[in-house]
Amino acid sequence: MNRRNRFKISKLKGNLSGIRDWMKNHHFPPVLLFFLMGIISTIWFLVRVIPKPSRAGYPCLQVAAPLMSGFVVYLISLGGMTLALRKARQNILKAKYITAGLFIAVALAGLVISLTPGTLNSFANGSAVSGPDDGPNQPIGKALGMNPGCCLDLEP
Repeated sequence: MNRRNRFKISKLKGNLSGIRDWMKNHHFPPVLLFFLMGIISTIWFLVRVIPKPSRAGYPCLQVAAPLMSGFVVYLISLGGMTLALRKARQNILKAKYITAGLFIAVALAGLVISLTPGTLNSFANGSAVSGPDDGPNQPIGKALGMNPGCCLDLEP
């Protein structure tokens, strides 16, 4: 995405700016916002996509999908880490130190997954480019004939 189209929360207008100002004035915690957005985007995605899977290509669902997947991956890694630490504790009490060490390694892997930033930032700064190299709505080839633009003769 080029710099011209980059989203800036400070430039919001209307109802959204009122919500932003309310959250700023009431010191709304970002963790709570993450959980609310994750739950809402997961519900929105599931309600829209389960009845008709072709809706997954809609722009509103393409916005909700990264939020939903990041939230779900965070919850799975947190749950897996909790389960691994409980199993490690049980194995330490039973004097099975190698198994306990493996569960601790799994818990550390879950910690790394939950603390690393997602791919959302890599998409935001334009590293993931899709579409033709010359940009959208650019003619390909050379227009020939009585009605140029109707049929294109593609010359290399």
